[in-house]
Amino acid sequence: MGGDLGPRSVVPACVRFLQRFPGAELKLFGPHDLLSSLLTEQQKSSLATRLQLVDCEQEITQECNPIQAVRHKRDSSMGRALQALADGQVQAVVSSGNTGALLALSRSILGTIDGVRRPALGKSVPTERGSCFLLDLGANIGCSAEDLLQFARMGIEAQRVHADKCELKVALLNIGAEAHKGTEEIRRAAELFESDPEINYAGFVEGHDIFTGCVDVVVCDGLLGNVAMKSAEGVIRLMGQKAFTIEDKTPFKRFFGQLAIKLLRKWRTQVEPSRYNGASFLGVKGNVIKSHGGASSEAFYRAMITAKECADADLAARLGDAMARLQARVSHQ
Repeated sequence: MGGDLGPRSVVPACVRFLQRFPGAELKLFGPHDLLSSLLTEQQKSSLATRLQLVDCEQEITQECNPIQAVRHKRDSSMGRALQALADGQVQAVVSSGNTGALLALSRSILGTIDGVRRPALGKSVPTERGSCFLLDLGANIGCSAEDLLQFARMGIEAQRVHADKCELKVALLNIGAEAHKGTEEIRRAAELFESDPEINYAGFVEGHDIFTGCVDVVVCDGLLGNVAMKSAEGVIRLMGQKAFTIEDKTPFKRFFGQLAIKLLRKWRTQVEPSRYNGASFLGVKGNVIKSHGGASSEAFYRAMITAKECADADLAARLGDAMARLQARVSHQ
């Protein structure tokens, strides 16, 4: 029920997902009558055994603060979906709703993986050479060096799932590549990364390096990551809009614009933010995927694909194993 479009984007995405994956089953949480009205009679009959509508009267709005959500909104569509995950009824949850409430309810209902101080929000983004996993994207501000080390360990496991690679280069996002730049915590984090045998540390990178593919995982605090991600998405949308506004140009520019239009459309399709929708809350005991609040049906569908990847790989369990190894190494030092 969250997001700008609510069930108008979620329901068509669910139908498309079930059509693509015949073995999948979905639980859709929200007001039963509203959800049912968005399904055709043919869809209801053909998907009846694989799509369960779970009636929920409570909703969490974007204005609801996390404390209110935990105290008073556990019977909301978001709260009950997370409870289904905690009870083992589902293997992943996808929501376009209030990010703060989703994190707070996830921590309250699912709990955090042993040793994790702060769950992080991360996603795989396109690069010149494939993809890069960027975290944290806004769940935490003012992170310690130890927090960033935990983010790195979790980001490595997540990127192994999404990119199907074993050997990954890890970097810290900073205001410069030189070793003396950045805050004290970032420089201290660099020392921790260098001394960790399970991290192939590549040093500091700047914002423009995220999309070159020079590294596989980029770690930062939530403020830097959120600004970097949303700035990049804004630039991509701007370039896409400019590329298709050729009708007001001179004849000369219109001529070359028409020649380039097919290439531009292909490029736009490859980097369109909706294709990479779906960020994972890493560090909670379950696969929780946050979709953009303004997600279209296409974008929400992509977030569901991300959730399926996490569920198939049992990412939450893998993160638990990674954090256990980190805790064991720290305790032996």
